[in-house]
Amino acid sequence: MNKTVAVLALAIAGLAGGAILTAKPSAAQATKEFGIDRSNLTRESQAVQEKTLQGIHALHATWFRDVLSAAAKSELQAKFVTEVRLAKQNDLKMLVNVLPSYLDYDEPFANAGEDFRKMCGWSGGDGKLSQINLTKFTQHLRATLDAVKSANLTIDAFEIGNEFDTTCYDADVPVGHPASEREIATWLRGYGEFLRAAALTIRDPHYFPHAKIITFGIAHGSDKWDKPWRHISQPAVVVARLRNVNGFNYLDNALYRVDGYGTHIYPWPGDIVGSVRGTLSQDASALGRDKPFWVTEWGFLSQSSFPTQKGETLSQGVQEILATFDSLASTIALGPVMFYRYDVWLTDPSGNLLPPAHVFLEYARPANGTH
Repeated sequence: MNKTVAVLALAIAGLAGGAILTAKPSAAQATKEFGIDRSNLTRESQAVQEKTLQGIHALHATWFRDVLSAAAKSELQAKFVTEVRLAKQNDLKMLVNVLPSYLDYDEPFANAGEDFRKMCGWSGGDGKLSQINLTKFTQHLRATLDAVKSANLTIDAFEIGNEFDTTCYDADVPVGHPASEREIATWLRGYGEFLRAAALTIRDPHYFPHAKIITFGIAHGSDKWDKPWRHISQPAVVVARLRNVNGFNYLDNALYRVDGYGTHIYPWPGDIVGSVRGTLSQDASALGRDKPFWVTEWGFLSQSSFPTQKGETLSQGVQEILATFDSLASTIALGPVMFYRYDVWLTDPSGNLLPPAHVFLEYARPANGTH
């Protein structure tokens, strides 16, 4: 999650959700699958991978999310395969976030450097999806999927991209001004072709034809607070336009169909219920209710926001989000909801559980009968 883009974005969504929706819901009870993200666990040692996935399983999560950067480096492929194996050994379904690598572009990233670091939090830059070399990308993706298949392992779902409605993940999103119609058209073609290339590769009968395909998690940058402007306004509306890009439907066609819409929820602590409801309602209004919304990241942007002015603790805030998800189940179809992230919010540097982790233990009790 890129905090610099999303700060206070959900405060606006909270207002859209209605100020009257501030009453705290009752204690959450699990009515859906939930998961936990630990991004870039592939880069860690096997010992850290083992301890992390055992810990996520112990919190009764049913899903685990991590990044797959389709870079055909043998050492990274081996660590990724180990991670998938350990996830399965811990009875975890796996959602893989498919991202392009710098190796998938013909030219170095032009926006790398200090300005990019100040804007996005890292200095490496990113490329324009409209300029990606899809032949290189699919070759790298196939190499990684080949390694997983050779180990007799499976991946349950693929999220195609991450927060591509921000310039920090797709440089086709302009900086400093709202995207023009021409820039939106370029973005649609860029992401649409990336989605199609990834989906067709994954759904190849040799790989994972039954895996779920999810669109990228929407960041929901704020038109009011995002300065300089570095996001797509009304992103769910723009994602919905993928149904007709020069006559082609990138979401549902004869070759593949996406199984769910990705979204990210980082509510304003001052109105958690209103923020969550507002964001998901806006997404559903734009994209429809024909597919479930997979909340591939959710949580809060800053631990310093707690306790809130109302005295609410971080653990209570986590519980309130879960309860709000459950309360929406009758009106908006939700897929798995993935907390972001394990090593930052749920454990200390030594791996000991922090108070918010116990919320998940209590949340899972009604669903699995644990005592």
